[in-house]
Amino acid sequence: MDGDGGEAVEPRGRGATGIDLPAVLTRLDGEPSEQRAAVNRIRTAIDERDGAAGCAPTVPKLRSLLERPEIDFRETVAACLADLAAEAPTDVAPSTGSIVAVARDDPDRPMTGELLRCLAAVAAERPDVVVDHTVAIADVLEQRSDYDTDGLDALAHVSRVDPMALEPAVSVLKAALSAAPAENGRPALRALGRLARSEGDLGSLAFVSHAAALVDHENPAVRHEAIGCLGDVAHHDPAAVESVTAELGTALSCDDPDTRAAAAVTIARIAAGTETAVDPVRRQLLSLLADDHAHVRANACVALGHGGVEAAEPRLADLASRDPAPNVRDRASWAAGRLS
Repeated sequence: MDGDGGEAVEPRGRGATGIDLPAVLTRLDGEPSEQRAAVNRIRTAIDERDGAAGCAPTVPKLRSLLERPEIDFRETVAACLADLAAEAPTDVAPSTGSIVAVARDDPDRPMTGELLRCLAAVAAERPDVVVDHTVAIADVLEQRSDYDTDGLDALAHVSRVDPMALEPAVSVLKAALSAAPAENGRPALRALGRLARSEGDLGSLAFVSHAAALVDHENPAVRHEAIGCLGDVAHHDPAAVESVTAELGTALSCDDPDTRAAAAVTIARIAAGTETAVDPVRRQLLSLLADDHAHVRANACVALGHGGVEAAEPRLADLASRDPAPNVRDRASWAAGRLS
């Protein structure tokens, strides 16, 4: 029996695993009070169990409710869709167009944050479904009072399958990076880097300075995205990154070997276009030839070779014949040959 206000769909205490899905689906087609009760039951089911996949059949009806502006519980509907997308993205994917359209109607309301979370979850699994909505998502982000990391994540996921589709979103990605580099850096830099690697139109490269400011960030993931983005830009336009080579010197001295290795790769890409770019970090690169980690030594060899650092030739020749790691020997031999 229903409780006061028709809120209960099932007897209290049955728990999420006992959800009566046919009854919930029926009530989603009922009067507003029954629809609200059904949505609340779905919300409880999602909250009380480890996964939300069991509620996936409700997605089409939840989408229909989301599309009705007169419904005053759409924020709960949006939150349910976002949680269902995290658990069963392929079930929510067909609703992507509707979700984007509702988000675009009123970008700055709280519900839109849930919708962007939903889109990010779908894009993580099915970026091909979201790619056609890149312009709309960028428009939503531009109109929100603060940039939403879920929306940026959705764009970053899209960049995996079609980096060029992000060209209309470049200004939003740059603005988000400028507004909050640490918070927005990972998805924004990942997307911008992939676009740079695909030789898409990045417009102004002033964002390079924001990326350079993150190469020594305490979060390794942020560091690596920043260094990787600079490397991608350098692959496209080495001169645009040459001015921040000194900042990369901080990353060459990082305790994390992966950070040192990534920084050496980026410097190598800059030096491939401008040999003198290695001048501010020449001593650090030379010291990395004795690094404990083979991938760091190997990447330092490449950077020194591209940088034309003749002082490294004797050490490179020694590594080419004596280093225990085959990849170091190969890269040292290449670099020594380039300098001889």
